[in-house]
Amino acid sequence: MSRSYRETIAADIAPVRPLPKPSRRVWLLVPIGLMLAATAPFMNGVRGDLLPLPYAPLITWGATGLQAMLGLWLLALGFREAVPGRNISAPSLAIAALLTVTLVSAITLLTNAASATVVAPGDEFRDWLECVVWPAMIGAPFMVIATLMAARAFPTRPSIAGALCGLSAGVLSDAGWRLSCWISDPVHLAESHVLAILSLAAAGALLATLLDSRHWRQMGER
Repeated sequence: MSRSYRETIAADIAPVRPLPKPSRRVWLLVPIGLMLAATAPFMNGVRGDLLPLPYAPLITWGATGLQAMLGLWLLALGFREAVPGRNISAPSLAIAALLTVTLVSAITLLTNAASATVVAPGDEFRDWLECVVWPAMIGAPFMVIATLMAARAFPTRPSIAGALCGLSAGVLSDAGWRLSCWISDPVHLAESHVLAILSLAAAGALLATLLDSRHWRQMGER
């Protein structure tokens, strides 16, 4: 009986193509991530009130580039988390969350200090909806691709790996959207832009969890 069991296992073993290292997989998505960060400005244009400023390059594309680098770093964390045995420690996850909040908040406050603009009366809901739905839609394809790539590594904590991939997509999407949104009010950004980022992080966690459960279900059927 035991011999038959061993033979069954041996017959099921087949060579597989090893996944590239997490760093290499990140580099595969760098061009797409940079395109994501530039999508909104090229589609909708850059807010004109910032362009006449003497330090416009820093407050516009400079800040966007810095936020895009943060998004790619979060993607690297997600791909590393996806590899069994290379889980991100709790302090490192806390640092990633704190750095994300700090950088996004700092860029928001600097932009508001450079050119303070507020939501026009009566447009609160429309502007809120636009700044939640559109960044989430722009970032969704990247979130799906990154999460699918992470799920292939069979992460032991799929929800965390997926959340990092979704957070990366949200930060990259917002990096470009902030140049198209004419509203600098930190309250507006906290209520809409941040919600779009968190929605993508939650979607990534959910997608990775569903993919992981599907993997285990398929293995059980074998």
